[in-house]
Amino acid sequence: MATPKKVITQAGKPVSMFSLRQRTREATQEPFTFDVDGEYFTMASPAEADWQVTAGLSTGDSNLRDFVRELLGDDYERFCKIEGVSSDDISALIEAASQHYQGVGRGE
Repeated sequence: MATPKKVITQAGKPVSMFSLRQRTREATQEPFTFDVDGEYFTMASPAEADWQVTAGLSTGDSNLRDFVRELLGDDYERFCKIEGVSSDDISALIEAASQHYQGVGRGE
C-alpha cells in the first residue's frame, strides 16, 4: 500500500491531526481531513449536522447516507466513487471527526 501524501501548509509544514507526545488536545475548528486511497476529503463536525437529518436517523425519515452527505458536503459525490468503504469505516470516520472537533483528552 502506498504511503498517503502529506498535506502541507503554506508555511511548508505537514498538517498533523494527532500528536503522540501531546495527547491532550483542545477543541479545534480546523477542518477534519482524511484520506482514502490517496484522495483527500473534508468532513464537517457531526455535532453541527442539520438537526432534521440527525433526528431522521432514529425515526427512519433519513438514513446514514443522508448523514454522510450532510457531513461531506461538496466531497460527497467524489467520496461515493471510492470502492470498498464499509459501514464500519463510516462509523470510524464519524467517531474520529467527532473527537477531532470536540477535542480529546486522556481518559475520554
